Amino acid sequence: MCDHVVTKGVMPLEKAEETKEKIMEEALHEFGSKGYDKASTNLIHSRAKVSKGLIFKIFKTKSDLYYLVFKKAIDDMIQCVGELHYSDAEDVFAKIVKVTAWKLDYANKNKDAVAVMMEAITKPPKGLEEKIARHYKDLTVLSINQFFIDIPMEKIRDEYTKEDVIRNIMIGVAGLTETYVKGDLSVEYMQTIKDESLGFLKILMRGMEK
Repeated sequence: MCDHVVTKGVMPLEKAEETKEKIMEEALHEFGSKGYDKASTNLIHSRAKVSKGLIFKIFKTKSDLYYLVFKKAIDDMIQCVGELHYSDAEDVFAKIVKVTAWKLDYANKNKDAVAVMMEAITKPPKGLEEKIARHYKDLTVLSINQFFIDIPMEKIRDEYTKEDVIRNIMIGVAGLTETYVKGDLSVEYMQTIKDESLGFLKILMRGMEK
């Protein structure tokens, strides 16, 4: 007996998923290297070896394809962030330094994915603004909770609770985002603002310490 029945003219589920993944892989490179506006769906379907019509049958529009590529990129990063542990860091600032170094290393190893995320956050295609902002907020909240939930409170002044410290860090990160996350971002640009950003967070943390 067959494990499943394939209806004539309908792509088997396994093949359909494989085709979708191949399209998204090529789309990631195209969007990551050229940006949304200059990316060519003609090149995507050619490199994925599928018809252009099939791309739009699966993804409906170019912006839908872009959103799903962005969502996969940020979901992959969220998964990696969730698996990180820095319990050996001497203090909160040491942990911030290690997290920042990890993010820059991740960006260097996943340039197309990070390029898509950076562009989506700063210049989202029309109609995707709210959905992209929601995903970025999820990543920010997870990053802060993941790394600072076990803050050693012995060095923190008595008037601050752990929740106060985490909230202040979140406000600080939001301020850095507002200041720096705009225009055309790149891994090289993020390197140039690293020291200034870390300096700001160090001042923030030292202000709450005894």
